[in-house]
Amino acid sequence: MSSLFGTFSLTSLPPEALAFRREVKAFLAEHLPDLPADVRARSWMGFDAAFSRALAQRGWVGVTLPARFGGAGLDAFSRFVLVEELLACGAPVSAHWIADRQSGPLILRYGSDAQREFYLPRICRGEAFFCIGMSEPNSGSDLASVATRAVPQPGGGWRLNGRKIWTTNADRCHYMLALVRTSGEAGDRQKGLSQVIVDLSLPGVTVRPIHDLSGDAHFSEVSFEDVLLPADALIGNEGAGWEQVNAELAFERSGPERLYSSVVLLDAWVAALRRLPAVRRDAVTIGG
Repeated sequence: MSSLFGTFSLTSLPPEALAFRREVKAFLAEHLPDLPADVRARSWMGFDAAFSRALAQRGWVGVTLPARFGGAGLDAFSRFVLVEELLACGAPVSAHWIADRQSGPLILRYGSDAQREFYLPRICRGEAFFCIGMSEPNSGSDLASVATRAVPQPGGGWRLNGRKIWTTNADRCHYMLALVRTSGEAGDRQKGLSQVIVDLSLPGVTVRPIHDLSGDAHFSEVSFEDVLLPADALIGNEGAGWEQVNAELAFERSGPERLYSSVVLLDAWVAALRRLPAVRRDAVTIGG
């Protein structure tokens, strides 16, 4: 191989990765035999807390997090192998997905020692499911315009008011990692933004599921009305939220999930098309 990749081959897996793949396949064959097509197609949107905890018992939630926090301490390539197998079989991974993919790594990178000690072992045990608090009713693609505000309190802590929307699994998660304004005004844009961890069981938090045409409710609107957060709800430095949320989005957008979650849906779609009569199949166009 060229010096760019050293001795790593792009056409074959190293022996340890092949062994890990066989181990994951055996686990999935035992825990998820003969998944129906509709369940398999949900995969990364399928929520099954019991399955996530069974995965965690094998050390495969937080697989790249350090062993001292309960993780497996494996490299990113091992996680790639794991995610590929999970999505290939349509495993319901939505319960632990966000915590494993981005919340855990973000807390590891920016959190205090106390936050790492509290949250990371719970993530790795499948006991702490996270959702993402970014989009708001008037702030989607223009994320710097978020209006949800956390105001410092005289005795310490924060008073949180505002709304988040299109929040995946908020009705079934324990915590939200939210981007909020802690100083300045909306016109300050990226300045004055911070990230806080919100316990979704706190008084003043209201979660309203948003049902789609099929009756499912993968997303929710979350309202905060005078929610009192402890001082240690702040992740990283106050005012550094924009830098941190960009790092979080890098975790979200750059992993194997984006590729493989799309492939499994495409596979299910093609299989459904093949079951159609030829005359109907010929009438289906992409983007038409």
